[in-house]
Amino acid sequence: MTITIPLSENEIHLWTIDPKQVKLTQGLQGLLSHAESEKVDRYRNDTAKHTALVTRIFIRLLLSEYATLLPADWQFTISKLGKPELYQAPLPLRFNLSHNDELIVCALCLDKDIGCDIENRFRTVNVNAIVKRFFSRQEAQRIIAAPTRFFEYWTLKEAFVKATGLGISQGLDTFSFEVKEAHTSHFNDNINLSFVPKEELTSKQQSPEDCYQALLFPDDKHCIGLSVHGQQNSDNKPTIRLISNQKSKQLFDSY
Repeated sequence: MTITIPLSENEIHLWTIDPKQVKLTQGLQGLLSHAESEKVDRYRNDTAKHTALVTRIFIRLLLSEYATLLPADWQFTISKLGKPELYQAPLPLRFNLSHNDELIVCALCLDKDIGCDIENRFRTVNVNAIVKRFFSRQEAQRIIAAPTRFFEYWTLKEAFVKATGLGISQGLDTFSFEVKEAHTSHFNDNINLSFVPKEELTSKQQSPEDCYQALLFPDDKHCIGLSVHGQQNSDNKPTIRLISNQKSKQLFDSY
């Protein structure tokens, strides 16, 4: 099987696309399975429906950039934990998607569990109420001291539970992040992860050394949280390649 875009075992590719820039054609919508089309047709909000269609088409187009399988031929299944996965894929590709109405992000890697989350950093939320309910005591203290960093912590939390597949049932206060000073304005992996005391850990949880997390800022508005589980060597950080919105749009334009 020929790979169009090389992807190494210690590499993560992060693709983004603005759904508003995509004009949906019959050819693009024809890439979806009947079940996918039926599910999206249930959306009542036109903007949400458009974003959902673009998101589902996007992952098919992306996957075909890594293996010589046509976009319409990829098959998906749901894991025991409810996480979308590839079925009978020619490569051990793992992926995760996140979106709002302004940007869709897809994270791709080989073999490892991966999660991503995107937020508009300037969206209005009740920070104090959310912090008290969903964050650890240590995180709450850090966010209250610097509330503008709320979405950095929120996207990390969301990405982490999406990588495990456990969702919020895992208990968002059972693990804690500490976001330290970034080396650049667009990327930060200077982040510490800790869990509840080791004797209280369940078998479904991992040690911090197994996990890698990062924050990316693709533009002036958005924050992307990234979490990868299954890092066998915590000193060997993965290489993250952020692929431009323009490159993503070219995939759609080809149809």
